[in-house]
Amino acid sequence: MQAAPKPQMSRAEKLRWYSNQLMTDATEAEKAGNAETAISNYLQAAEIWLLLAKVEQSYPSWKAYTDAASQCQHKAKSLIAVASKGAAPPP
Repeated sequence: MQAAPKPQMSRAEKLRWYSNQLMTDATEAEKAGNAETAISNYLQAAEIWLLLAKVEQSYPSWKAYTDAASQCQHKAKSLIAVASKGAAPPP
């Protein structure tokens, strides 16, 4: 895990940093074969991205947040599907 964000960051910056960190942790957990942790981290990141999108007034930023949330949800769904079949996740 990376160092915590600096105190002078805004709330939105801290949330973006935390979401990115959750995605990084999820990717590492996925590579390590820990699907449960990866799924949890992806879903938490998606939730934060969607919260950021909800209050965003700029279309490009809103689009970036919703795309990131969609990507996280897709990764979580893929891992859930693979786990439910009892197979190892794809590389």
